[in-house]
Amino acid sequence: MKTLLFTFVNLVISTSLLASELPRYDDGARWAFVSGKNTRQVAVVDTFKYQLAGYIELKAEPTEMAVSDVQDLLVYIDGKTAKVYSYDLIKHTHSEMAVAGVPSQITFHADGAELAVALHNQIALIKPLQQEYVTSIDGLTSPFSMNYDNGGYNLYITEANSGKTTIYRTHDGKRASLQLGSGHVSDITLSPDARLAMVSDHLSRSVYVWDLFSGDHYHSYPMDSEPWRPYVSSDAEHMVFVSEAGQVQVFNTWSGALVNQFTIEGGPKSIRTGWLETIGIVESAHSLNIFTLAENTPITQLPLTAPLNEVVVVSDSKTLFATQKDRSELLIYDIRFNQRRADIDTGLKNPQHLVMGITNTVCH
Repeated sequence: MKTLLFTFVNLVISTSLLASELPRYDDGARWAFVSGKNTRQVAVVDTFKYQLAGYIELKAEPTEMAVSDVQDLLVYIDGKTAKVYSYDLIKHTHSEMAVAGVPSQITFHADGAELAVALHNQIALIKPLQQEYVTSIDGLTSPFSMNYDNGGYNLYITEANSGKTTIYRTHDGKRASLQLGSGHVSDITLSPDARLAMVSDHLSRSVYVWDLFSGDHYHSYPMDSEPWRPYVSSDAEHMVFVSEAGQVQVFNTWSGALVNQFTIEGGPKSIRTGWLETIGIVESAHSLNIFTLAENTPITQLPLTAPLNEVVVVSDSKTLFATQKDRSELLIYDIRFNQRRADIDTGLKNPQHLVMGITNTVCH
C-alpha cells in the first residue's frame, strides 16, 4: 500500500513539474512567432529580452499565421488543404478544422475568438478554439481583402478588381455596401478610430478615402505613380501615402492637410509608424527610411544588406523587427534611439512570416 501511494505521489509531482516546465507564450505583446520556408518549424522570439526563446513544430508549413492574444492561440493555413490549423500556446496542443475550400487569408475579430477565413468567393466565420462554425458570407468575388474595424463591429471586404466593398455587421449579419475607388484597388485600410476607409486606386494613381461617419467621399489624393497600400498611424492622426516612384506624403486625418512630403529612392515595400506615433518608417529596396511624421526634418536611411520579408513594430512602438530574405537573422531597429540593435539568429534558413498577438499596426 505504501509502495502504491509513493508511486502515485511521484507521478503527481512529475506531472506537475512537467506542466510547469512548459513555456507559456501567453503575452501577445512579448512573443513573436517566425515561420520559415520549406519547414514546419516556427521560431519563438522574446521581444522583451531580444533573444530566441525556442521552437514550435506545427502540423503543416504555414503560408499565413495569426495570433489570438485573448485565447493564446496560434492559427495558420498552408495554402494547400481545406483546413485551418491551431496551436494552443499554453497547453502546447494541436487541432485542425475543415472548411469548405482552401483558405487564402485569415484574420481575427477583436474578441480573439472569431476568425474570418477567406475562401474562393466567400468567407467562413469560425471559432477555432471551440471548433465551431459560425456562418459564411457569400456573394463575393475573389480576390478580395478583409479587415475588421478596431472594435470588431464590422468586417470590411473589398474586391480587388472592382473596389466594391461589403460591410458585414458582425452582431446580426446585416450587410451594406460602398464603392471604394474605380477598380483595381489595394487591400483596404481602416483608421484605428473606425472613421476612415481607404484604398490605393491603381487606375487613377490616387488614394481614395471614404468617411464612414458621414457616409460620404472624404477625399482623393493624387500621386505621381501607382500608390502603395495606404497606412494610418495607430493614434489615427496621420495618413502615410507612398508611390512606386518613391513619393512620400503625410496628411492629417482630421483636416486633410498635407503636413510632410519628400522623395525616397526606390518603390516602397512596407510602411510603418512608431515611437508613440511621431516617427514614420518606409522600407524601400535597399534601406529603411526613417522620418518625423509631421516635421520636415532630415531623413535617416538605414542600409539593408538583404530585402525584408515581413516588418513588425511591437505594441509599445519602440522597436521594429523584420525577417530578411535568405538570412536566418531577424533585423532589429530601435526606433526610440534611432539605431540598429544586434540581430537575433532564428536558426531558420529562410524566415518568412513574423506575427504577434498585439502590434503597433492597427489599420491593417
